[in-house]
Amino acid sequence: MKRDLTSLTNKIFDVVIVGAGIFGSCAAWDAALRGLSVAVVEKKDFSHATSANHLKMIHGGIRYLQHGDIYRVRESSRERSALLRIAPHLTKPIPIVMPTYGHGKKGKEILKVGMLVYDMLTCDRNRGLCHEHRIPGGRLIGRDEICELFPDLETKGLTGGAIFCDGQISNTPRLALCFLRSAVDVGAEVANYLEAEKFLWDDRRVTGVIAKDELSGESVTVRGKMVVNAAGPWAAHLMDDLPDLRKDVQPVFSRDLSFMVKKRFNHGYGLAVPTYVKDADAVFDRGGRHLFFAPWRDYTLVGVWHKIVKSPPENITVMPEELEAFAEEVNRCYPAMAIDPEGIVRVNTGLTLYGEEAKQGSVEMSFGKRSLLIDHEKEHQVEGLITLIGVRATTARGMAEKTIDMVTRKIPGKHKPCSTEITPIFGGDMDRLKDVVDTAQKIRPSEMGSDSMTALVGNHGTRYKEVLQIVLERPDLLQAFKGSNVIKAEVVYAIRSEMAVHLSDVVFRRTDLASGSLPEKDVLKECGLLMGAELGWSKDRVDREISEVEHALPQFS
Repeated sequence: MKRDLTSLTNKIFDVVIVGAGIFGSCAAWDAALRGLSVAVVEKKDFSHATSANHLKMIHGGIRYLQHGDIYRVRESSRERSALLRIAPHLTKPIPIVMPTYGHGKKGKEILKVGMLVYDMLTCDRNRGLCHEHRIPGGRLIGRDEICELFPDLETKGLTGGAIFCDGQISNTPRLALCFLRSAVDVGAEVANYLEAEKFLWDDRRVTGVIAKDELSGESVTVRGKMVVNAAGPWAAHLMDDLPDLRKDVQPVFSRDLSFMVKKRFNHGYGLAVPTYVKDADAVFDRGGRHLFFAPWRDYTLVGVWHKIVKSPPENITVMPEELEAFAEEVNRCYPAMAIDPEGIVRVNTGLTLYGEEAKQGSVEMSFGKRSLLIDHEKEHQVEGLITLIGVRATTARGMAEKTIDMVTRKIPGKHKPCSTEITPIFGGDMDRLKDVVDTAQKIRPSEMGSDSMTALVGNHGTRYKEVLQIVLERPDLLQAFKGSNVIKAEVVYAIRSEMAVHLSDVVFRRTDLASGSLPEKDVLKECGLLMGAELGWSKDRVDREISEVEHALPQFS
């Protein structure tokens, strides 16, 4: 990927996509695969907000049985399977244990019925998946087995538990980036740090966007036959220049939050424990919503908490008293975790769509925690514009398919059908990840650590050799940064091939340097100097970039 604004301004695209989070990136890939000409503009870096900062789960929809929402059960299972199939280097199944108490609504009997129903509703969930990525059926376990896995659980009334599988993403920003790189591979033109400030109008038709280049301050016009507004929490802002449209589309967002602590479990099982907070959407209430504890790399992810907010996306914060309350809730439902706010190494938070205040006819999906897909020609007599505001990363590919279906109906000509459900994304063309890792280890240079090679393949899949090409000119770039499996060649590759512009792009979204807590200051300086040498930065610029990274992810405000 090369950042070339000239390529965005010298033609009229079939579709211009605003926003390169997971939903916009999936839409770009789908459109490009169908043969449409595609432009993507992103106001900050790719996947810089919610798409990078969530619980990293690929939900299979089992909990929607409580809501009586069979559509979402089927949709989630299908999309979980799709992600496991097309991105095997970045996804994997993860078993989740749910303890059972007594023999009532919290007991084994009810869960067994629920799992049987779920397994029947999702009987096609393993279609096209290799063995290591298949989702097994749910099963019950006895008291002894669950106590062996989680010896610190409350044992009073404990009868055992149930195990079901969901999916997990190993690197959320790279998942979105790989969708985008797949789009670029088949012809899409993309640019980060290019903010769409307003729509370009021809009477009541949107014909493109007027964008500001954050790097130069210049104004850029990007034209398209269709515009897809996939800017997430920023999507409504673009509608301000048409008051009747803005008045009619008023999405409400939830600040979803999870946090990381140092790894607490010595196995690969996650845990779902009931809290004392009711699940307001449950048709069948088992006594409270669940908190999830999911092992991820060297950490345990804990969450999720939701809070309805109406603040601008840039002003989203987490107050110290909120974090203390969350820790207290964890310790109430699972005292053995003994969460201390001081022991929280990172807070992940972002805005996700909660609902919509406008009339319900304006959305393709029904109201309530589902993605918004709005055909503005149909609903507001505004041609050339579609808005997609997504809810969960799990469903991004499927919602992108619906969006581009809508786009192709509005552009004359014969278009290819959607094939994103079965087409591997960038680096995902493999049968088994283990086979690719084994092959990579056989050709690993002696100067490179084994763990670094495994991590490199995990992030880049079958395209890992592209990174290693850089060391042919500079063998010293095989060296890993202190305390990390990230080799220095990944930094240079991020600049040359992945449009990294700032140090924060590399530290947070192109590499694993800040997968948990921030790296030490000397590592940031070393990385900054490496970027500076590649991009011609001054010492003051390097210092400024380091400072921005250090303040980019405060625990709370």
